[in-house]
Order: sequence, then C-alpha cells, then structure tokens
Amino acid sequence: LSCAQQLSGINAVFYYSGSIFSDAGISDSRVGTLIIDFINIFPAFFTGVLANRFGARNMILWGLSGMVVMSIGMTVAFIVDVSALSIVFTALYVIVFGVTLGPLVWVMTADIFPDSIRASASSLCIGINWLCNLIVGVSYPYISDALDDYAYVPFVVLLAIFYLLALKLVPETSGKSAEEIQAEYDSRREQ
Repeated sequence: LSCAQQLSGINAVFYYSGSIFSDAGISDSRVGTLIIDFINIFPAFFTGVLANRFGARNMILWGLSGMVVMSIGMTVAFIVDVSALSIVFTALYVIVFGVTLGPLVWVMTADIFPDSIRASASSLCIGINWLCNLIVGVSYPYISDALDDYAYVPFVVLLAIFYLLALKLVPETSGKSAEEIQAEYDSRREQ
C-alpha cells in the first residue's frame, strides 16, 4: 500500500502541477499549484466517516479504480489538447486520492500488522513510502519528456496492478481487532 500511494503518480501532480497546468494553458504556474494544494485539503475530512461506513479496504479499492479512470481522463485530455478537461480530471484525481489512498494508507499500515511487529513493520513501510516518493519525484520529468501526452500511462498501469494486488491481499481492517485482521490476512494468503 505504501508503494501504491506514491507510485500512483500523485506526487508527479503535486511536484509538477505547475508544468501540468502550463501545458493545459494556465500561464502562471503558481495558480496551478495553488489549485491542487487547495483541492487536496478538504477530502481527508470525509475519509473517516466514509471508511467507517464502507470499510477502509473498499475505500482503497474505489480509490485505486477511481485514480485509474482519472489518469486515463488526464491522458486523453492531454492528447486531444482540451485544457479545461485536463484541469478537471487532475482535480478529480487529487480529490479521489485525498479521500482514499492519501489518508487510508497510513491507517491501514497501523492496523494491518500484529502488535509484536507493528513498530518495525510500520517503519519499514514508511521508508518504502519515502523511497517510492523519491523515485516518482526524480523520474517523472524524464517520463514526461519521453512520453509527452502519455506521461500518465505508466501510472495507469501501476494503479491497475495495485488494484489487483489490493483486491487479493488487503484485508478489511475497519472495526476489527488486530487478531481478526491477522486471521483474515492469513486466510487471504492461503487462497
């Protein structure tokens, strides 16, 4: 999940939103950055209520599938050169991330491991999260230069893979004890 959070491409949007929006026709790159930052603030306020109602696992799955759709929309908008559409899909992408993968990965990371290894396992996940963040931050300009309007296609592929992995491997953690979560995780591995 830590890899999925960062390799979803969200930090390509956060770090390079200025260039994404200048490609979309906004002349002042700071405006694009402010739009993305402002949009990212509010979704997390609804995550707890939604996760309690629908389950954290379902929210993660919905987030991954929603981000696939929005990434495809962003790509199509860049290809057909409709700047307003690329802005809309980018904003929706950030909203979907902000209400699902953004906050829920941290919750799931804390919940998914048994008490005996929680601190070490969570530390490892955080380290992996930062490593994946670095990979996206450093590689995206090269990906963008090489793939131009198709720069989000690698993220579409990764998001689809992460969806399938989460569907198979991630247990529901909402409202369950650590022992119940571990039992469900063990039963998923045996399938």
